Amino acid sequence: MNRDYKKILIVSSYAPPAIGGPQNLYNLLRDFPTDRYFILTSFYNIDNLSAQKGTWLNGEYIFYDKPNATKEDRIKNQEEKTTAKKSSLLSKLKHLARRNGFVRNIIGIPIIATQIFWIVKQGKKSIKEKKPDVLLGFSDYGPAMIGTYFLHKVSKTPLRLFLFDLYKGNFYPFPGGILSKIFEPKLFKKAEQIIVTNQGTKDFYINRYGENIGKKIKIIYNAAFPEPYLISQSEYQPTPPFSILFTGRIYWPQISALKNLVQAVESINNIDLRLDIYCPNPRDYLDRIGIKESDRIKISVAPPQDMPRIQGQADILFLPLSWGTKSNDIINTATPGKFTDYLVAGKPMLIHAPVSTYLVKYAKENNCAMVVDKNDIEELKKGIKTLIENPDLARQLIQNARKTFFTNHDANKNAELFRALFAKN
Repeated sequence: MNRDYKKILIVSSYAPPAIGGPQNLYNLLRDFPTDRYFILTSFYNIDNLSAQKGTWLNGEYIFYDKPNATKEDRIKNQEEKTTAKKSSLLSKLKHLARRNGFVRNIIGIPIIATQIFWIVKQGKKSIKEKKPDVLLGFSDYGPAMIGTYFLHKVSKTPLRLFLFDLYKGNFYPFPGGILSKIFEPKLFKKAEQIIVTNQGTKDFYINRYGENIGKKIKIIYNAAFPEPYLISQSEYQPTPPFSILFTGRIYWPQISALKNLVQAVESINNIDLRLDIYCPNPRDYLDRIGIKESDRIKISVAPPQDMPRIQGQADILFLPLSWGTKSNDIINTATPGKFTDYLVAGKPMLIHAPVSTYLVKYAKENNCAMVVDKNDIEELKKGIKTLIENPDLARQLIQNARKTFFTNHDANKNAELFRALFAKN
């Protein structure tokens, strides 16, 4: 069977078991023949918690920033990485960059340039040794996309792209935004195939580049395996104290909408309400953006494999996208990975996002979530109260969400679609 698939060199700055987008990469590759793919990725972009407790792919990992290391080394490297992080010059520079925009712009250039250099250097060696049939570059803030482009140019190996988000027009640290404007047209021209995660993104790129590029685009929706979610689900019967849950990494697309929820929860006095946030972000970062623990708000960390159980214990699953960001195109085309998990978690979803977003349009078309599409805390409070006070409505949303999941987001089906794209004729 293995001979029926092309051999793929995957280039991604972030890889499983890192939390977030890499989980979708895991779902697509879990059952892919292990001798038909190799992952060129960063040793240091896999955080300690994920490395130790997360689920690794069975295929070979090639770390461009630590070439002789294996995934077993990364699992064992907990204390060494933590100690080095505290004392390294790079860590001090990053700390300073968070507080000084000029420093941030200056150090961004060598950081991205160095990563591209490492990707190309190690990638050339890997291409020579592994002889892949195709390069598959995954979207990031620049290094993996640009590195894959250069590897294609020097090796003539066919190029394909997988975009979790838009590339050009994203909100990247300098000089990522400038580089995306230069390289996206080049990448799209050279790519023989472009995989995106929803119809909104495909329509966006057709509008930007025309139907010729549109013919290259294939849609594979973000997907999850339903089995862990279905094991222990029971009928939805919420009882006080009622819990709202947010899971995942917190960064610019969600911050202001999530802060709206914090204010809403803190100001609802006639309902016994709690907000649980599970995210891997450092506490000093959360403090800096104004998300802090209180009597009603708890912040925790857990590995991805615990999420089905954690999400199954909530009364409302919260999915935010923010208004007035510096990259509205990203907001308008995004379908966050956690949306897929929430669809099958067996609890009602509350989406708080702009009316212009594909996420809102998709949720309304499928009637699979309570949607609050106004940047208004009072409206958000009404949405929370409506879900809690109308369990029959919540159960209907849960039923519609599950139907939507099995139509478009079941990883068992979507992994087959992914494999089919790399089948040999």
